[in-house]
Amino acid sequence: MWTPLAENRFLREERQQMNVKTEKWNGHEIRFVWHDGEWWAVAKDVAKALGYNHVPHMVRMLKDYQKNTVRLTDSNRRGNPNVTIISETGIYKVIMRSDRPEAEEFEIWVYKIIKELRQQTGLEGFQVFRMLDKEHQKEMMAQVARMKSVDRVDYIKANTIANKVVSTKFGFPKMIKKGEMTPEMLRDRQAILEDTVNLMWMRNEYGLDFSVSDAVKRKWN
Repeated sequence: MWTPLAENRFLREERQQMNVKTEKWNGHEIRFVWHDGEWWAVAKDVAKALGYNHVPHMVRMLKDYQKNTVRLTDSNRRGNPNVTIISETGIYKVIMRSDRPEAEEFEIWVYKIIKELRQQTGLEGFQVFRMLDKEHQKEMMAQVARMKSVDRVDYIKANTIANKVVSTKFGFPKMIKKGEMTPEMLRDRQAILEDTVNLMWMRNEYGLDFSVSDAVKRKWN
């Protein structure tokens, strides 16, 4: 019997079905479900694509907040209509544990990004464990946000200013490029670049009228 309750259930399930997207990767189809404001992947599809032989084993690697169960189809479907889905962070975690060569390349790329983030925020290699501290993480994200707030033209100018200032600081009559700098020069260059970006952000944010280049030169030379 068709009832308003049955109609509501049908509409809810139909709406959920419409919120499923399929991505193709390396010949595999991976379904994504819109859940809690984000796209979550169907664990079975992820496991197959990444070469996991046992889906439950892969899912057990994840924390509770990285996995969930949803109903994709109506109750007339044969078998269990519920499927396990994993969040974006969960996807990254199982990629890191996969033996596929693409997964290893992705892992290396992620590490490079984190290393660049460490360098951009002025931490030396021997200070890497400071990145585990939440206060340092907040500072790093704030620094990244400021850098993102500066448009591409200003960011290019900031890099040029940093190159010129560090070249002068180390006694070079002409500007040398980043790739030609010594480790000591690169360390100072990063700090100079951060100062430059911060000053640009302050100038743009508060409508100030001053020369960023002159201010940086006065401080460092």
